[in-house]
Amino acid sequence: MKKLLVMAAVTVAATNAFAGIKLVVRSDYNNTPAYDAADGAETAGTSLFQPNVARLYLTGMVGDATIDAGLNLRSFVADPTFPGGAQKVMTVDKFVEHLTISKPMDNFTFTAGKMWMNVGGFERRAFYDGDTYLTSLANGGEGGRLLGATPGSESEGAVVTPENMSGVAAAYTITPDHKVEFQLANQTNSDSELLTSVNKRHTMGLAYWGSFADKMVQTYLSYTIGAADTVAAGHEQTFLGAGFRLAPMENLTVDLEYLANSDKENVTDTKSETTSTFVEARYKMGMWVPVLKYEMSTDKVADNDNFKRNAFAVALEIVPKAEDAFRYHVAYTSIKDDFEAPAAEDTTKNIITVGFKYVGDIVK
Repeated sequence: MKKLLVMAAVTVAATNAFAGIKLVVRSDYNNTPAYDAADGAETAGTSLFQPNVARLYLTGMVGDATIDAGLNLRSFVADPTFPGGAQKVMTVDKFVEHLTISKPMDNFTFTAGKMWMNVGGFERRAFYDGDTYLTSLANGGEGGRLLGATPGSESEGAVVTPENMSGVAAAYTITPDHKVEFQLANQTNSDSELLTSVNKRHTMGLAYWGSFADKMVQTYLSYTIGAADTVAAGHEQTFLGAGFRLAPMENLTVDLEYLANSDKENVTDTKSETTSTFVEARYKMGMWVPVLKYEMSTDKVADNDNFKRNAFAVALEIVPKAEDAFRYHVAYTSIKDDFEAPAAEDTTKNIITVGFKYVGDIVK
């Protein structure tokens, strides 16, 4: 009850204190045909209506400082303490996607709070905003099941891009088209009950953004060193991202990105790695926006090859009116995982998606 009251109070206060309040909602119907899991058993097909994104974005000014927040209206975690079995509940940490205050000083900008971490590239922001139909393995995209009859056994990367974390940052604007930022944040497993503070370590990252040729070419390069200390073992993590966004034509954008995540366990002296390379193209033709995306990924666990992924998505977005807040979409996604284990079968999971996205300024 206390958590719900806190979240309600934050929302009510925000609607009065923030000058800009944007509501983003994406809802989908997903149809997944039956397919063979990695253990050879058939995974039954599903037909589900699913809310994909429901979030409030708020911005406001306090003097020359900017307050920026993203509040999830639907983001739950499993709480096993309920009698009779685990139930999904909303927590304050899940409710607040990000909440920062930033203050400029000449060419510097200093930020504190729960920050957007500079990991995951263009794709990570598109995922949070509901603007992608295929999420790469490095950014947490799931494939087919390992065990056909076991929900939750879907294949996923050994080292996934971390979520937003609390900390501080300092950015320096070199020119209007070039910026660097340093971030210092909590450990990547700071929400774990196994967290130990003995080593007093933090996650640190450095990122660069730039644009060239009148913003026809945008690029970024980020490197983050993650600290994940648990009672069982200490981990040294790295998250590398590099990407280009090309706009050779007015209505065409092409994103090319590479993500490389690693996790070295100090006790066993083994390393797990998840890497993804992907390209996405969007072309606007009036009210029609075709989208194509292709992904190649590899996954290693404790120095051993785990599986390779080849995936693609073909989508069509429909915006009847440019000034309309609604966008409709239909997409076909196919995810194929090739496992290295001799006893494991390759899996191919196909998904048909039909849905809509709403973006609106609810202050107006």
